[in-house]
Amino acid sequence: MEEKSSSRIMSDDEFMKLVKLAQTKSDVEAMNAIFQYFDQDIKRLSKLLRMPKEDAIQSMKTQLLELIMKR
Repeated sequence: MEEKSSSRIMSDDEFMKLVKLAQTKSDVEAMNAIFQYFDQDIKRLSKLLRMPKEDAIQSMKTQLLELIMKR
């Protein structure tokens, strides 16, 4: 059974608040919280890409940042 950390629990309202802060105020802490929220998924998915793990992680984080910063 997979253990879930409490940092992965976030309401939709909390998540959207972080997204708005990242978009409107370029809040670095909000963006870091979003990256932290998706960290486990990014690491798991990086194993499926045919590139070095660190490159895959960086690429996914860059894409996530671009997606969030688009309005």
